[in-house]
Amino acid sequence: MRVRLRQGDGPETDELFDLVVGADGLRSTVRKLAFGPHEKFMRPFNAIICAFQLRHQMETFRAGDGIILNEGKRSLWVFPLQDHTPTALFTYRTNDIDAQFKRPPVDVLREVYKDMDSGGVVEEALDDLAQTDSYLFDSVNEVRMSHWSNGRIVLVGDSAWCLTLYSGMGASAAIVGGYELGEAIAAHDGDIAAGLGAWEAKMRPFVDKHRRGVRFKAQIFVPSNGFFFVLRRVVLRLGGRYLAKLSQEHKPA
Repeated sequence: MRVRLRQGDGPETDELFDLVVGADGLRSTVRKLAFGPHEKFMRPFNAIICAFQLRHQMETFRAGDGIILNEGKRSLWVFPLQDHTPTALFTYRTNDIDAQFKRPPVDVLREVYKDMDSGGVVEEALDDLAQTDSYLFDSVNEVRMSHWSNGRIVLVGDSAWCLTLYSGMGASAAIVGGYELGEAIAAHDGDIAAGLGAWEAKMRPFVDKHRRGVRFKAQIFVPSNGFFFVLRRVVLRLGGRYLAKLSQEHKPA
């Protein structure tokens, strides 16, 4: 397959490839060029996420403590990590996605969370965000496609099946997809079409399995109404009790 490459206003370069793999994320350029516009495949959740690593452990909390704050279609999660400082996740519901990108993310979040705080946690997280250039601020969308390949072009990971950050399976699904793609191509001894067909037949059930619970997981992260707010509280409380019991059962004598 012949591919013409050009960076900005620079010169064009023609290259020949046996297979072009688009693993370029939610708003994949490869997908747009070979399959159609983003709107054809992206399904919005009417929500925003902002994820980043905190500079230090939250004050008044111990290392290893997780934090969940939720109120009025907005939440803040702080995830403890063993080998470095915690990760923060702001996520909230909105019906005006475009308006969220007209100002710097930290300014948008200060407005959305201005009357929500608990012991200074929100403000502390936002202060850390203001001092980093490494963060993800984006709308939440899943990607649904009837097929992931078109001739000698194939999509892998978020560009093909984005499960959203809520799924907790984005990186894992992409790694599995890339590995299985290589295995399928190798197993079919140069027959690209057969290899891609076998790969998709194997990957579809895996992706569909993890996609089924994504909308519910989104309600756990940031409920869209009062019913899901109550349901989320029950689920988290029961889950906490189960984990505490499990920990006690496996505690060394």
